[in-house]
Amino acid sequence: MSVGPRRLFVRDVRVLALLVLASLLLWASHAWRLAGSLDELSGHAGQRLALLSASLDAELLRFESLPSVLARHPVLPALLANPDDAQLRAQANALLEDVNARTGAAMLYLIAADGNTLAASNWRRPDSFVGENYAFRPYFRAALAGGTGKFFAVGATTRVPGMFIAHPVRDAAGVAGVLAVKIELTQLEHTWAESGESVMVVDRHGVVALSSEPAWKFGVLSSLSLESRAELAQTRQYYTETLDPLPLLWQDEARARIGGGEFVVGSRELDWLDWRMLMLLDTAPAHADAAWTATVAGLLLCVMVAVALYWVQRARRLRERLGAQAVLERTVTERTADLAASNRRLQREVAERVAAEHKLRGAQRALIEANRLAALGQMAAGVAHEINQPLAAMRSFAGNALTFLERGQLEPLKDNLAHIIGLVERMARLTAQLKVFASRRRGAGGHTPAAQSMQVVAGWFRERLAAAGVELELDDAGLSLPLQAEALEQLLSNLIGNALDALAGRGAGRIELRTCERAGQRCLEVADDGPGISSELRERILQPFYSTKPLGQGLGLGLSIVADLVESSGGRLEIAQSPRGGALVRACWPAQSEEAHDR
Repeated sequence: MSVGPRRLFVRDVRVLALLVLASLLLWASHAWRLAGSLDELSGHAGQRLALLSASLDAELLRFESLPSVLARHPVLPALLANPDDAQLRAQANALLEDVNARTGAAMLYLIAADGNTLAASNWRRPDSFVGENYAFRPYFRAALAGGTGKFFAVGATTRVPGMFIAHPVRDAAGVAGVLAVKIELTQLEHTWAESGESVMVVDRHGVVALSSEPAWKFGVLSSLSLESRAELAQTRQYYTETLDPLPLLWQDEARARIGGGEFVVGSRELDWLDWRMLMLLDTAPAHADAAWTATVAGLLLCVMVAVALYWVQRARRLRERLGAQAVLERTVTERTADLAASNRRLQREVAERVAAEHKLRGAQRALIEANRLAALGQMAAGVAHEINQPLAAMRSFAGNALTFLERGQLEPLKDNLAHIIGLVERMARLTAQLKVFASRRRGAGGHTPAAQSMQVVAGWFRERLAAAGVELELDDAGLSLPLQAEALEQLLSNLIGNALDALAGRGAGRIELRTCERAGQRCLEVADDGPGISSELRERILQPFYSTKPLGQGLGLGLSIVADLVESSGGRLEIAQSPRGGALVRACWPAQSEEAHDR
């Protein structure tokens, strides 16, 4: 092979290698940007699902306690005991009709132990539930067994889907019947549809129970098994619906194709009936963004190649300078003009990248705002539940009180008023927690003798400690702590209250409240011999609105308030295991802060 062909071969190999490398770089930039855009869509789906699931929970929780409270009304067990009494039946129908109108539920109805409906809020309508038998419904069987029945189904009488929640009605002998409430969620589906988002709620069989797309409702994600079809037929959950599979083709757990389009699928487990909420987001914007990124990368690569070629050419011209000075000057002028054009192109590219960066920052701010709204939605759902339950109970107790007042029955009236007072105090405690949480950081500054506040707070809990059989031991080392008296009492009240909650139901227990000096610090310690706090929960338990207590027994603000009071006064809060096996909460402040105050 001669020298000329060999050089041509080497040049061709280099050009081919550069083309392959450029193609790989463009493919990598496209794949990187596509993956990032899909991750952003998944994150957005998760945030929206948190808000939408909170709205669904709030809608259902509005009526969750209604059957359990209304079941105490004396007319209902009286009718169950005397089902042929026309006067009792009229009173029960009027009661259910009035309560249903006031609460906004879809339907309220009373079912006897044999499954026959004795009274209903829709007793005036042609499709009244009165006389219908619902013994085949799972919610009826669960409530008749003494529990709370929950079941979503298409109404066997009205053909309108809804959530059914049932509670047992008891008399002296036990469970005499069942009181059920039906909640229709059609308005919530309309709200989802108006937002333009593709949302569906599927049950454990894969049947779409709720959806923003009417065509998807009562479809199935995949073909139903024989066991599922037999169970659905037995309970008549979806009545005459055909339950046809949706044209949904899954690519993986997070992406699917439907109707010729590709979607990112977000999923969130719900607490109701093993439901899952799914959101489908179109991936077309993500593919367009990835294509634009690859185009920009290609332009930058072209600019780099152009610059590289320019420098190669310029070097060649420099080598020719020894032979032709005039040619060199002309060449330099031409290459300088090319460089100026390249610089202008680079400036345009830089400006485009700056604009893209501004757009990215805007998207980041939007995501931060979405996160804030999600947190507000979760807080609103928790507060709504905590307030709605006492309000619904107070409404029922007030109605009962009016009935007892008309009958002149003072003892039951007094009992109902005492229940109402207790519910008001409960709401006051909840709002007080929110008020303290909203105004925390106001208690820093000043010094308070610990012994005085310890005695005050011990007096607050004296009756509760005696009732629980818990001993409170005070051990003060004569220290003052860098908090105002009100803030210190709030801190001690929260810590002792949490320790009492941990010892609830144990029959006997011990709480130690002490101050001490440890490693140059002044410390306040509260220890108990309860079950303790696991290491996994010690970080999360300080977050606002996080609680390990059962639903309805607090907002999860106590330890968050304590941590904020301690940190705002220059201290540090620790949660550990006490030597007695329970929980140990220790707040420590530098000793020099007290010495500076003394001077």
